[in-house]
Amino acid sequence: MGEGCTFKVFTRMAGGYSPRGTSLGSNPGIFEDFVSELEAGEPEEVHLALYLFNNPHLYRRLLGIASRGAKVTVTTIPLRGYDKRKIGLARQVYAQVLSDGVLDLRVFPHMYFWYGAEYAGGGASYSLHIKAGLVRQRDGSYRVVLASGNMAPGDPTHTETAASASVPAGSPVARAFCAFFAELEARSKPYPEYLEAAKGLTGGLAQAFDFSFVGGARVADFGPARGAGALFTAPFITYEGRGSSHCARELLVEAALSARGRLFLCAQHAHDIMPFDGYGGKTLLRAVIDAKRGSSAIDARVLKQVSSSGLADKRRAAFAEAHLYYAGVPQRVNKLVHDKFLVSDGLAVVGTGNFTATQFGWGARRMKCVVRDAPLVEVERAVSRAADLFGTPAGLVKATLTRPSKGQPKVQIIKEDMFSEVNCLVALTGAAADSLARHFESLWGHPCSSPVKIPF
Repeated sequence: MGEGCTFKVFTRMAGGYSPRGTSLGSNPGIFEDFVSELEAGEPEEVHLALYLFNNPHLYRRLLGIASRGAKVTVTTIPLRGYDKRKIGLARQVYAQVLSDGVLDLRVFPHMYFWYGAEYAGGGASYSLHIKAGLVRQRDGSYRVVLASGNMAPGDPTHTETAASASVPAGSPVARAFCAFFAELEARSKPYPEYLEAAKGLTGGLAQAFDFSFVGGARVADFGPARGAGALFTAPFITYEGRGSSHCARELLVEAALSARGRLFLCAQHAHDIMPFDGYGGKTLLRAVIDAKRGSSAIDARVLKQVSSSGLADKRRAAFAEAHLYYAGVPQRVNKLVHDKFLVSDGLAVVGTGNFTATQFGWGARRMKCVVRDAPLVEVERAVSRAADLFGTPAGLVKATLTRPSKGQPKVQIIKEDMFSEVNCLVALTGAAADSLARHFESLWGHPCSSPVKIPF
């Protein structure tokens, strides 16, 4: 991966912890690094895929790029996907985009549901988790960029990582980024059209509308994962017929098993030890454990933001912590950590998603969403409006009444869809890997870091 180009890596420590963050998001340094890479050169087209887009400073900088003659497209989630800390600014930014009419704002409302994730209140989650960009320069070359952070005001202050590269047209990295953004934008909907189709829908009906979007109705095969230059995960992507998220896990597993000297794993969450989707290969933490057991000389360590005791669902993370402990792999937590990377000797893999079973899950799934505040006929209308907008193939989504053992029947939406988060991974070597290793060491020895406590 990454052949034919050299990635720059940006690592920024947080000045201190604040639950309110900053006006530029969780890390002002990474914000400036990311945006400066978008502005560099002579952009002709800028394509962004952002989990969150509520940063007025980012919007103004994008307007500046557009004023130089570039076409700017931003794909993000609907407003209902923002929490109360971020929704106010998101409404302002989205409204300003509509008023100005300069940027092409698109929404990708895909929601997935595998099991009742407690962080999502037991309900469905939006799959778009990526923070990446593609810039086409006027000379025909490309610049690609990705980041661990959302650049969203309302996030706490964190340490973050970003990576960028200038790549020639036709290179593996350029082809991978171009293919991903072409597919994502083709499947997304212009925000004005989305608003018109969802007009008047609130509460459960608004969620019903978004949930009715089928992200894996048509799957695109991106060919071989190896040598692709960058690896994207999405419900609509396979590599030679294999689930994109499974291929992402295997990239990290191969990197971990290749370690002979150092093996550092750093992420907000890192507990991919037991898959829940029938995946038959090795998980990431199992690979870290096997690498350490294969050679006690390997310096294998895991650093994350919070231990299992601080999670809503403690079981999987506690299981992972115990197995790492008995394998002799030191673990620490640091509340500043939001980076997402692995360093294996002179190779590093940087991404936009956490190292969890959810991130690496991929597959066909019958998903259900309960609507508690509307009758069946209104839910059916919302589903029909969504089908008209999204062009959903017949038979993939339906609304029906449940038959509970007690109480009144409830309305539920059932859809046949692919489970997957949307993320990106790139591989870095040489100086970039060394830089990430130094960043890891700084975080490991930081005053906010402390050992994971294993209950006995």
